[in-house]
Amino acid sequence: MDGQVETATKQFPRRKLFGKELPMLMYGFGDSMAPLPDSVDVLEDILIDYINSMCVQAAKVSGRRGKVNVEDFKFILRKDPKKLARVEELIAMNKEIETARTLF
Repeated sequence: MDGQVETATKQFPRRKLFGKELPMLMYGFGDSMAPLPDSVDVLEDILIDYINSMCVQAAKVSGRRGKVNVEDFKFILRKDPKKLARVEELIAMNKEIETARTLF
């Protein structure tokens, strides 16, 4: 890795956006307690590419509105029932947390 991430339009320097979380996730899924930095970097590249592609697809779905919303992501994930169910579960939990905060 040369420290650069290339997108369709431009290059930007790598930032360890998920440098703390990914090793813990990797350990939770059976990797060693301290995974190799190269493994973390590769997984981070894959994750960033996935997030970028999801955002680009959501922007395309949003069309002329010019604003991406949750429904655009749900539309993209409609063919993957596990991911769609997880998104809906997280949205429901977020609403519960918001109502709990307003009560206190």
